[in-house]
Amino acid sequence: MKTHSRRFMAFIRVGLALTLVLAFIVPARAVATPAGDLVGKLNGAFLQVMKNAASLGYDGRYKELEPVVADSFDFTLMSRVAMGSRWQNLTDAQKQTLVDTFRRYSTATYASRLDGFSNQRFEILGEEAKAQDTVLVKNQIAGDSGDPIRIDYLLRPDQGQLKIIDIYLNGSISQLSVYRSEFIDVMGAKGFDGLIATLDQRITEMSKGQPAAQP
Repeated sequence: MKTHSRRFMAFIRVGLALTLVLAFIVPARAVATPAGDLVGKLNGAFLQVMKNAASLGYDGRYKELEPVVADSFDFTLMSRVAMGSRWQNLTDAQKQTLVDTFRRYSTATYASRLDGFSNQRFEILGEEAKAQDTVLVKNQIAGDSGDPIRIDYLLRPDQGQLKIIDIYLNGSISQLSVYRSEFIDVMGAKGFDGLIATLDQRITEMSKGQPAAQP
């Protein structure tokens, strides 16, 4: 009887210990953060559009994505970085035109690419503090087959609100650096008006079902 009692108490102690351990094991996104919340909202909007891509069509996808893209990205800072030293030579009107065109171009790119759903899911893997008050949200899109695709976001405060200022594809390729190279090349060859015309042309092409591409 005493042997059974000791075994029972030992079982209880193991069970309690296991319960305490499990109580402290939580998913990576269990603790909400402003950066994670913003990326999570963006992921949710992308997923919703993908699931309804066919019924929405390009125009419907653009309309659904436009407000969340505008609210999530700091297109003013991104435009300034993409233009480099040429930014200082632009008039205020040209700067605003570029910011607005960059926003429309980015929205059109998402509306063009998010054209279907095959059981994909977005997963936030964690966050990492970076220089100058920025934070990197590690994120990926995974499906039933194939390797997950890393799409990380770099965020920075803008008037008290975090905004995305860069995207890293596969964890290393800076999308803003790609834009900077392309924008400066087109600007050098065609001037400011040529850059805007090139972006507008690409937006029109994407609206007609042509694949998204760099300018």
